[in-house]
Amino acid sequence: MILAPRIGLLLAVSIAAIGVTREMAQADAEPPYPTSPVIRSITWHPETLKTAAPGSDLWATSWGPDGHIYTSWGDGGGFGGTNSDGRVSMGFARIEGPPGRFSGINVNGGRGAEHPASFPSQGKTGGIVFVDGVLYAWLNRQDGDWPSVNHSLIWSDNNAAAWRESSWLWPKGRGRFKPNTFLQFGPDNVGARDDYVYVYGRNETGWAEGIHGYLSRVHRAKIKTKEAYRFFAGLDSSGSPIWSHEVEKRQPHFTDPAGVEGIQVVYNAALNRYLMTVHRGRQGTIGVFDAPQPWGPWTTIAYEDNWLNLAGTDVRREMLFINIPTKWITDDGRTLWAIFSGGLDRFNLVKGTLSLRQSRLEEGGQ
Repeated sequence: MILAPRIGLLLAVSIAAIGVTREMAQADAEPPYPTSPVIRSITWHPETLKTAAPGSDLWATSWGPDGHIYTSWGDGGGFGGTNSDGRVSMGFARIEGPPGRFSGINVNGGRGAEHPASFPSQGKTGGIVFVDGVLYAWLNRQDGDWPSVNHSLIWSDNNAAAWRESSWLWPKGRGRFKPNTFLQFGPDNVGARDDYVYVYGRNETGWAEGIHGYLSRVHRAKIKTKEAYRFFAGLDSSGSPIWSHEVEKRQPHFTDPAGVEGIQVVYNAALNRYLMTVHRGRQGTIGVFDAPQPWGPWTTIAYEDNWLNLAGTDVRREMLFINIPTKWITDDGRTLWAIFSGGLDRFNLVKGTLSLRQSRLEEGGQ
């Protein structure tokens, strides 16, 4: 076994001299939902921006039962690697320590990895999740020209060291459901609202053509059984969600006529709100939304066309999948860290702070 070096603040970038933090209260485009009744705005702190793993992208995350954050990347060498050094189609890594001085260790694939790559030349994922000690991921099998690819479920019983794959698929075909990511709670899914695992997805469309987000759920004991998945099919007369076993009856939980790409959702336990990040397919776009339930109703925290587009940086380029690790949300729910791709494909990390509306402050943020 070759132990990966602990990279820590690899290529740490300080850009404090560029200017003060940028608050995203002023939107560049018209958001699709009204303003949040709970969260007034989010302020990003560009002076905290740190980068690593040049050449690697995507960076889905989940909080593991061992207390560490686990992540996956595509098309690169992961932590300590480059676009060519240690390059794999998909790799998995462990992130240890606090966001200000983290260490990135390649677990499966990549430069100096603890274990050989399970996906050296084919495969990508936009979502991973730990549930009851097992790490699950949606596998883009890359068996066709994007976006016409099949998706399967893969899982690891040993913290990403080795993987197994389901015998069933979410089949390719324009307009068919494509799983994207999982709703994130605490370590090993502790704190989940019920015994279900929630899956966010979209329809198969060309890049930046889709305008809807879709939602499915499955009992935590039946994640490996395709027939156990149920799809959000709208609300009944009392406002409760309808769950259908027929994927054809699915209804969107979120719609943005400007485009819907890269939905990621986490639960902010201190605020009892679900936070969703999404972009619109164009470089540098971002939407941050919140809701009282995994299916909504969604309200807007921020909506911007040129996120972190600061002089002297290139983070706007090819920005993908803004992940907020639940481990890095503070106990009061008001400070968080976002991991995202961008800047010619790499790991990016930046701090954000939430400003609450006065009614929430009077309630103590509970």
